[in-house]
Amino acid sequence: MDAAREEPLGSNHPVLGPFVRSMDTLVMGPARWFRKTVVEPARGGEAAPWYHRQYNRVPTIDECYIEDVVCREEANAQFKRDWMVEQEIVALLRERLQDCYFYEKGTGLAHLQIAPKAIIDTRAGSQHVCKPISDTYDRAAENYFIKYGEISGYNGRAEAALSKQKHRMMWERRHGAVGTGMKAETALEE
Repeated sequence: MDAAREEPLGSNHPVLGPFVRSMDTLVMGPARWFRKTVVEPARGGEAAPWYHRQYNRVPTIDECYIEDVVCREEANAQFKRDWMVEQEIVALLRERLQDCYFYEKGTGLAHLQIAPKAIIDTRAGSQHVCKPISDTYDRAAENYFIKYGEISGYNGRAEAALSKQKHRMMWERRHGAVGTGMKAETALEE
């Protein structure tokens, strides 16, 4: 037997071991031989894993000319792939946060008090175990919404995201960061 391959299950059994090894040789032997002598030499070098397809990065929408339809469609396809990846990242972070909350919520009568306190405190300055995960998730969810929020999941295009980014930058230049209120217009009043 080849030393590199794994022994079949039950091949070391004192009674059934010889039968298992002979059946492995009869049934799996031809398939193993065909793969080793025909399939692997025909493939050439190291084959890419079947489960992972890598797309080459294409120019973004701001690098495409307006009349270049092919470039714009490639940029839109890249935008959709990036959107799905970032959506999965946010979903994984949310799942980790929920798992942390579940396992660190405490046991017993901690949540059955007359004046219940927050079981999981993730406010600023907290030393809770879930605080770093909560901060990471909040930052990722905020950035995801900044980039993709209020864009149609079905009809959303890279042009819409670029326009949204442009409008946000103009707003922040005029009024300050979104969510902090508008700047006081003292310079205009003078």
